[in-house]
Amino acid sequence: MRQPTTNPLLIALLALAPTLAACQPQGGHHADAAPVIRPVRTITVEPVTFRMGGSATGTIEARADADLGFRIAGKLVERKVDVGSLVKAGDVLARLDDQDQRNALRTAEANLASAKADQVQARNEESRKRELLANGNAPQAQYDAALLAMRTADAKVVATQAALQSARDRVGYTELRADRDGVVTTIGAEPGQVVEAGQMVVRVAQPEEREAVFNVAETGIRAAPKDPVIEVSLAGAPDIAAVGRVREISPQADPVTRTHTVRIALDSPPDALRLGATVVGRLKQPPAPVVELPGTALFEEGGRSFVWVVDPKAQTVRRQPVVIRAREGDGPVIVTEGLTRGDVVVTAGVHSLSEGQRVRFNQKIETAAAP
Repeated sequence: MRQPTTNPLLIALLALAPTLAACQPQGGHHADAAPVIRPVRTITVEPVTFRMGGSATGTIEARADADLGFRIAGKLVERKVDVGSLVKAGDVLARLDDQDQRNALRTAEANLASAKADQVQARNEESRKRELLANGNAPQAQYDAALLAMRTADAKVVATQAALQSARDRVGYTELRADRDGVVTTIGAEPGQVVEAGQMVVRVAQPEEREAVFNVAETGIRAAPKDPVIEVSLAGAPDIAAVGRVREISPQADPVTRTHTVRIALDSPPDALRLGATVVGRLKQPPAPVVELPGTALFEEGGRSFVWVVDPKAQTVRRQPVVIRAREGDGPVIVTEGLTRGDVVVTAGVHSLSEGQRVRFNQKIETAAAP
């Protein structure tokens, strides 16, 4: 009898069948991938009252002042005012030695007299030549020469008159006069000193509008609230005070002190806050509840600041926009808007999270520290 033929391929498939069956999951479906649960560190938000306790020391200055100096160079022979002197518009404040200017003035007067004499002679000559030309007793060329001489003499008179006026002005420039009512706040030169044109000799301020001027570090400017109200009090007498608002902040910091000049326009300051007085400035504003967070809790997208807030029940995170007051490198940040009491905020690993992601955190949650 004939033996059945054995198929090698069929034998191989039968041998692999138990192995393939063992690889199939129960029920015949692929198991779903387990969700990623990330461990995080958190703190619980506890708003606190943030008070700007810092102060700055400055001086009272006039809002408008002017540095007055001579329009010409010379030797200062007299100064009539000192610091604190009250002046009126037109008052003489200082004088230069005017000997050279008066000599130039006498020379200009003599030149004008000579030019006028030449003018008279030239006009008489032109008149005679014109009459002779009309009678046919003089050629046209002689009259033209006389006419040219007369016009030259007229021009010379105009030039010498202008030179005389300039000489008179320079004599006047040897006197420094006040151009406004005010008070002298600074002296820039002493009698006997040679001063240059435009050099400050006297600074005159208008005391009606006074300002408090402070030098403030850049961090203090960034931390200040928008449109702050500043209380300015006399150093040593805090009961003498006035309030004001920031009028001007210098755009560039001083290269040595790295501070910005801040000018505070005062509202009806008392007379005791006189020019040159030393004052202390403080922020005057109602207390604002804020939250201090570690710098690692903050991340930015699209120019806005965010934190991750944990839902303790669902164990998931959501993106929360916040408004911060100031940030110094990776140090703490002051959050003024966006968080409420009891919010649980992620403080580490914020860049590895996504919206709705499950997290695992320690149930002994830290509390946000007061600033």
